[in-house]
Amino acid sequence: MTQSQTSMTSPIGDFFTIRDHFPVNLIALDSADNIPDEDAFIAEIPELFTIASSMAESDQQQLQSIKVEQSSGSALVAFLEQQHKRMNILLGYMLRNEDDPEYRFEGVEYGGGGIRIVNDSPLTEDQTFQAKLFFKEEALAIYCYLKAEKSEPEENGDTYLCTLSFAQIREEDQELLIRASLHAQSRQLKERSKQRREQKESDSLSSKS
Repeated sequence: MTQSQTSMTSPIGDFFTIRDHFPVNLIALDSADNIPDEDAFIAEIPELFTIASSMAESDQQQLQSIKVEQSSGSALVAFLEQQHKRMNILLGYMLRNEDDPEYRFEGVEYGGGGIRIVNDSPLTEDQTFQAKLFFKEEALAIYCYLKAEKSEPEENGDTYLCTLSFAQIREEDQELLIRASLHAQSRQLKERSKQRREQKESDSLSSKS
C-alpha cells in the first residue's frame, strides 16, 4: 500500500461495525465540492493525527513480531508493552487538545465504511463534513471527510441515529479503524465474560446463604 493513499470507501453497511462511544468533531461544509482533492487532503491533515496513525501501525507490527520471537511472559515483551501503554497515554493526552467542544458530537458506532452518531436533530442527507474521530482506548485519532447518509429517530423519540459514510480517508487510517473495531469487540467480549463469571459467583454465594 502506498503511503498516504486515500480511499473513497463503500457504504458503512458493507463493513463490520462495532457499537462503542467515542467523541467526533464535525464541521459542516457548504458543498461537497469543498472536499479537497487527494494532495490537498493529505497536506491538510494535522501532524499529530499522522503521528498517531504511524505509531499505531508500526508499534503493533513490531510488538507482534517480537512476541513471535519471545515467549509471551518474557521480561522484554512485558517491558515493551508497558512502554507502549505509556506512550499511548501521552499521545492520548495530546490528542484531547484536538477535540473541540464546539463541534463535538457523540459517536456510538463505527467501522471501515463510516460512523453513526446520536444527535438531537436529523442531519441533511448528502451533507458533507470535515471530521475528526477520537478513540481513547487505541490512542488513535482519524482525520477524514464524511457524508450524511440517513437519520432515523431512536426509540426515545428525542434523538436521531445518524449514519455517515467516509467521503475521503487515508487507506492506512481506514485499516487502523477496522483494527480498532476488532479490538473494541474483543474488549467487550472479555468484559461480558467477566460479568457472567461474577454473576455466577454472586448467585452461587446467594444460594449457599
